[in-house]
Amino acid sequence: MIDVNVSISGVIMCCDESLCEIVLGRGYSIEKCDLDTLSFKDKITDGRGLLDTDYFGSRIIEDEKVSFICIKKEEVIQIEGPSFSTNKRIITDQDCMCEDELTQYMDKEMEYLNERINLLRLFKSGNVGFRDVFFQYSFTVMNFINNTINHCSHNQTRNTIANNLFLLNESEIVLCNKWLNDYCNEPYKLLKNSVDEFSWGLEQVDVPTGFEQYTTALEMTLLPQNQPGKKQMLANRISALLGSTPTDIQQFHQKVLDFYRFRSESLHEGNGSNITALELQELENITREVLKKCLVRCKVEHDSNTNITWNEIKNKIMNDLIAQVDSLKNSGVLPT
Repeated sequence: MIDVNVSISGVIMCCDESLCEIVLGRGYSIEKCDLDTLSFKDKITDGRGLLDTDYFGSRIIEDEKVSFICIKKEEVIQIEGPSFSTNKRIITDQDCMCEDELTQYMDKEMEYLNERINLLRLFKSGNVGFRDVFFQYSFTVMNFINNTINHCSHNQTRNTIANNLFLLNESEIVLCNKWLNDYCNEPYKLLKNSVDEFSWGLEQVDVPTGFEQYTTALEMTLLPQNQPGKKQMLANRISALLGSTPTDIQQFHQKVLDFYRFRSESLHEGNGSNITALELQELENITREVLKKCLVRCKVEHDSNTNITWNEIKNKIMNDLIAQVDSLKNSGVLPT
């Protein structure tokens, strides 16, 4: 086995110092760092030292100094290292770089980090996330070959245009840390496909495309596959799930019907004029609240049965909503 010294760093985009109070776990810390002190400064600036424009919206500027909120982690891991057959006469540089094992490690770390980012995105609105995460590995092979390997996880689809920051007040910091702790791992994995679809919507620069992704996330979560009459059924179920008063329920119902019409005009007629930034934000918030309620349900169900699947939980959610919708129809709150 070979010991590898690992250093992980990167900018958490579109947030402020309040995120420094968030506990990511797994050895990660969140710190406010001056641009000039960043170990990866040369990777986010050009040859003249000018900052990549993708990072402009994430700058914290104080007294003409630029800083960012960054993740940091350092640890020592062990890898198998290169395997040399007895009949191999030439050992290449590639043999000693251990790229496969290091890439596997990076992929697992990014899976963990993306889960935490997605949970933050569910907790509250804000264009929080990563553009680049930098990995540096230092290790020695065969007791005399010293390697320093650099990897970068680059999010090509990252939305660098949206300027809404992820901000937490003191009470939200406590709640957010509890949220991350309570709903990570198994509850998250149960709802992961829907959350990924929602997060993909947040990454979109094009407004109608983001609108489409949110709608798909809602359909995936609350409707059977290949369900006819999606519009009315989804409007019924969302309004029953989110509405707290008859007026709330009716307003959610009409809003979802309107959103379906906007989506249809955009998708089938190429007319996205009704989908403004306001409508996109409203649908984002609706999708977020639906997914949060479903994630809470996933935890409850998993706590009572660790072998339960998402399909089983989804069926329970849908059956509950069918009963609620029938009751609301019988009382005249929803149309029959």
